[in-house]
Amino acid sequence: MSETLEVIASLYLPVSNAKLLLPNVTVAEVVDYQEPRKDEADTPNYYLGKVTWRGLEIPVLSYELANGAKSVRRSKNARIAVINTIGERAGQIPFFAIVTQGIPRLVKVSDELIKSSSKKAGQADVALVRIDGEDAVIPNVEYLESLVYPFVPA
Repeated sequence: MSETLEVIASLYLPVSNAKLLLPNVTVAEVVDYQEPRKDEADTPNYYLGKVTWRGLEIPVLSYELANGAKSVRRSKNARIAVINTIGERAGQIPFFAIVTQGIPRLVKVSDELIKSSSKKAGQADVALVRIDGEDAVIPNVEYLESLVYPFVPA
């Protein structure tokens, strides 16, 4: 009996100094950058505001700032990646978004291509990995999602 090798279609989402690795099904859509509207005063620096996407108000985060960076310079190629939620309030908050610093790239991922990295993961990361020789970060989507809870009505 031959073993089936599971390959997961994924995306590299470029952020400052890293590439986030997410399965395709996690990313609802990547759209052109639009400046988030910040209606609330005195919010954490990682919360950038909200954008309108398909008629919905979507909270937008900076992955880098949520992961402890002091500042982030937005690239001229920035995009907004709309992420499907998976946490405890997914029914109430179906999406949130993160700003990418460029155009995402498709990648096929299998167990045999993934190697652990010796680098230290940040609070917004599940793991740092090397895939076929490239460094990548598997973000903690549930943690990032929980950061938008204060900015969405319960």
